[in-house]
Amino acid sequence: MSTNDHAKNLNSLLRSIKSAYETPEIPERSVLDELVYSFLLWEAPTAKADAAYKRLSHHVVDHNELRVCRPAELAAVIGKTYPLAEERAQRLKATLQEIYIREYAVTLEKCSAMNKRDARRYLETLDGMPPFAAARVVLVRLGGHTVPVDEKLLVRLIDHEIVEPADDCAKASAVLERHVKADDALKIHLLLQAWAEDPSTEPRKPRKKAEESPAAAAASGGGAAKKAPGRKPAASSGGSGKTGRSRS
Repeated sequence: MSTNDHAKNLNSLLRSIKSAYETPEIPERSVLDELVYSFLLWEAPTAKADAAYKRLSHHVVDHNELRVCRPAELAAVIGKTYPLAEERAQRLKATLQEIYIREYAVTLEKCSAMNKRDARRYLETLDGMPPFAAARVVLVRLGGHTVPVDEKLLVRLIDHEIVEPADDCAKASAVLERHVKADDALKIHLLLQAWAEDPSTEPRKPRKKAEESPAAAAASGGGAAKKAPGRKPAASSGGSGKTGRSRS
C-alpha cells in the first residue's frame, strides 16, 4: 500500500474519532508525576492507570520513596493482574534510579528547562524508559511534537492500514507525527487513546503470532512479557539495571 493510501486512511480515521469521542481533561501534574502516570498508561487502559496511580500515590510519600521500593512491592501495589506488572515495576524503578544518578535527586527540573529536542533525548535515554512514556511526557508536559504509540494502538493502526504490518511502534509514531500538526498532537493523542481502548475497535483480523510482540500478547492476556524488539531492556530487580552502578 502506498504512502498516499496510508495518509488517506489516517485522515479518515481522524475525522471519525473526532466525532465519536470526547477529548478528556488531563489533570494538572508535575513532569515527574506525568512520567509515573505515563508508565502506568503504557500498554494499559486509562481506567486501570488512574486507579494504579492513586494506589501508588497513597503507598509512597514521595518519588524518592518510590525509587527505593522493591520491584515486587511496586508490582503488588500496581496490581499483580495489571498488564506487564512486574516488567513495568522494574522499568519504573530503573528510570527513577537513573534520574537520581544523573541529578543526585529524583527530579526532572533540569529536563524541564531544556529545549524540547534535548528534553526528549534526555527522557528517551533513561534506563528502562518505554518510548511511549517518554513521548507522552514530552507531549503532555513539555509541549513537544510527539504522538505516542504503544502496542495496543499499533495493532489498530495496522488493522486500519495506516501503517504496514511489519512496522513497529517507533515507525508508527513517526508516521503520525508527519501527518498530525504540532498544535493538534495532544488532542489526537487523547482521542487515539480513547479509540484504542474502545472494545468495538478490536482489530478485525488478529496479527499473526509471528508478528505479535510479547508486550501486545501480555497486554491482551496472551502470556507473560518478554523483551520485545526495539524496547529498552528493564533493570533486574536487584539494582539499577546498569552494570557497575550501586544504589545510593
